[in-house]
Amino acid sequence: MELPVSTVVVCETNRTRADLYGLWLEGYDSRLALTNAQFDEAFDAGVAVLVLDDSFGGGDPGPVLDRVESAAPHCRVLGVRDRDESEPGPRRYHQAIERPVFEEDLVERVETLSHRANYHLLLDKYYRTTVLLSVYEWRADGDPTDEERYERLLDRAQRLREYLKGIRPRMRDEDVRAVAESIAVPEVDDDDAASVESKYRPDECARCERDWTASGGDGDAAEKLGAYVWRCGDCGHVDMRADPSHRRVSSFKG
Repeated sequence: MELPVSTVVVCETNRTRADLYGLWLEGYDSRLALTNAQFDEAFDAGVAVLVLDDSFGGGDPGPVLDRVESAAPHCRVLGVRDRDESEPGPRRYHQAIERPVFEEDLVERVETLSHRANYHLLLDKYYRTTVLLSVYEWRADGDPTDEERYERLLDRAQRLREYLKGIRPRMRDEDVRAVAESIAVPEVDDDDAASVESKYRPDECARCERDWTASGGDGDAAEKLGAYVWRCGDCGHVDMRADPSHRRVSSFKG
């Protein structure tokens, strides 16, 4: 898979609208799908955004959304529904817009979701790499024996950090928080995970400097969102410190 992912799949029951959306999204590798079979052919792990007509698949987009969640968890879904739909049923969309759809709105939302998708994908890869680094250093007591593999992991982590630095300035803080809260990071073995995460847990909030080592009567000082990801109980700042040097991914601004 090439980074960044830039493919957008448009699932639309109306061919004219599908062609129009594809024209508006000419800056992306856009693919059109009018049927479930065409969606199956068009969708893969390199898709960043799915534009999904609410009536696609006979009004049941569930199978499409299931495929997205299983094959490309980073992919963001933009739902399109009728304005007169008074009480739409629950949908697993990241964002939704109502018809009539206008070019500026569609392009802006796809751009936002594309950034979120790439940030999610890069963070996931970054976490996986830095967790390996952390466990590697912890088990080796700071002196890795397989120096070649260790250097490869360091190089991979650095390249991913550079990708993240490139995307972060184009994102709003709320987009970064949304990604941090949605990302799922696989844990290492239970015993190792507890020891390593405890070792690298920050002692205070990087923004408001609240002490995270103790909890008071007003609730937890920091809420754990995922592996190596915490949110301050005071200011809401999201801190991700997966690498041994305690460098924060979430605050990159270029």
